[in-house]
Amino acid sequence: MRRRALLCLGAAAVLSAALPVAGPAAELGECAVPPEMLDLPARLRYLAQAIRDKAPARIIVIGGSSTRGAAAGPVENAYPHRLQLALQALFPDVPITVINQGMPRQTARQMLERFPADTSAEHPVLVVWEVGISDAVRGIDLGEFATTLQAGIDLAKDRAFDILLVDMQFSRRAAMVIDFERYLNAIHRIGGLNDVYVFPRFAIMRHWSEENMFNFDDVAEGERARLAAKVYDCIGRTLAEAIRNAVR
Repeated sequence: MRRRALLCLGAAAVLSAALPVAGPAAELGECAVPPEMLDLPARLRYLAQAIRDKAPARIIVIGGSSTRGAAAGPVENAYPHRLQLALQALFPDVPITVINQGMPRQTARQMLERFPADTSAEHPVLVVWEVGISDAVRGIDLGEFATTLQAGIDLAKDRAFDILLVDMQFSRRAAMVIDFERYLNAIHRIGGLNDVYVFPRFAIMRHWSEENMFNFDDVAEGERARLAAKVYDCIGRTLAEAIRNAVR
């Protein structure tokens, strides 16, 4: 019961905190982050080859509630769909499909168990793995968490597709009751050891918050889905920019 309550609290806190101020739909310039956040030391070679060949490129996004995007309403508002639209604009001559495989409340281990079936069925050139929130909420053993991340990266190497990690959402309210820091450090450490890029969603959203792009207070219940959709749009656009840097 305590874990379920914490999980609900974490999800609610992230949703309520991750809301931009009202206004017109975010343009890419309004989603801007410091360039070093999107500086990829690694390259996505399988995706890059598909883009060079103008071949169909399938991207799977495996993750939890924030990947599924139910908080923003229709699946078209989730960040994987916004990522697809942004990539299609960046590479108009390449047939790019982004497949949303988000399932709420799954740990890294539960997501990893889906990898073989999901990747065999879809034949992706890239897997985007959004991970860490449920593990932090449930207090999953840090060693087990790191081992799971490594196993997912190893599977990508064995099956010849690129992998990109996405860390947690930023929320001051959630961070007051959930220890995200150790899991963030583990994600970035494992990514660095394997030359795998970690999209720093936590740091990016914290930057947007500090730049007053987000309204943390007095958000009407009826406004949350519309405003959450703007956050997902920014995430999708910014992730597309990072991917463009990785295939140059």
